[in-house]
Amino acid sequence: MTRRFLPFIAALLSLILLSSPAFAQDEASWDKQFQTQIREWMDAIASRDPQFKQWEDAKTDVQTLGAGQHQWLVSIKKAEKQVGYLVIGEAPDSTSHEKFVLLEYGVGEYILFDDAFAPKEIAAEPVYDGFASYWLITQKSDTQMVNAKTGEMYPTSFQISEPTVDAFAGEQLIQNGQRLTQMRILSAAEADPFDHIGWVSQMNSTDTDVSWNQLWQQNYTSPVTLAVPIHQSQVLAPFVVGSLHLWNDQNAYVGVWDEGLRFVPYSYAHRVGRFFVNETSSPAE
Repeated sequence: MTRRFLPFIAALLSLILLSSPAFAQDEASWDKQFQTQIREWMDAIASRDPQFKQWEDAKTDVQTLGAGQHQWLVSIKKAEKQVGYLVIGEAPDSTSHEKFVLLEYGVGEYILFDDAFAPKEIAAEPVYDGFASYWLITQKSDTQMVNAKTGEMYPTSFQISEPTVDAFAGEQLIQNGQRLTQMRILSAAEADPFDHIGWVSQMNSTDTDVSWNQLWQQNYTSPVTLAVPIHQSQVLAPFVVGSLHLWNDQNAYVGVWDEGLRFVPYSYAHRVGRFFVNETSSPAE
């Protein structure tokens, strides 16, 4: 058999596999589990956190993020208006009983990878990496990144970092069947991190570190700021912490203001960034 026939045979075998009843059944089963999980998480959040009230009876649309990444963006709309999103991943050790994990979720009009901010170039590919998420534009030998939340185009000189989202520990992420059990609001209104700049003077200090217990238990009279260096520290992204979520009383997520509330795992936020308190806080009573 000559090698020039191999691509044709491989394509033919793939077509046979895709059209087989077993494959169709597996695909239908996977999709049913996926859609059920989406609705369970949406209901769990909307029923526990009033900031997500708009999610009740909202419609969803799913798109794949990146090639072969096993990540999906779920766009959430109500009355034709964007009201939030989920970013869902598939755990690498998934078996026939799929195990999905919730990488990120947010509420508001502006979502990740919003079509309104999408580059017009055909070669733009969405790449999810937490706060460092971007569209990748490939033109001839050059590559360029566009911020997935704001549409800001970075200089072509910027270097792409190794993805940090791959290092998420599965046990620290929301998984199948988990419920939002506790929540706390630190800043109910959207805030600009530069309205209180006490955190800037703390950037060079090595002894500033805010644990989850401190975030959860203490009262703050001024905003808590999360500062995240991204793209090999070529960009500093500061956010005001708005809310805290605790799933199954153990998996912690931090919600920051970023054109709406954006929730990521505390373990991830603490690893890639630093939390700063602008003034002395007092213990909760």
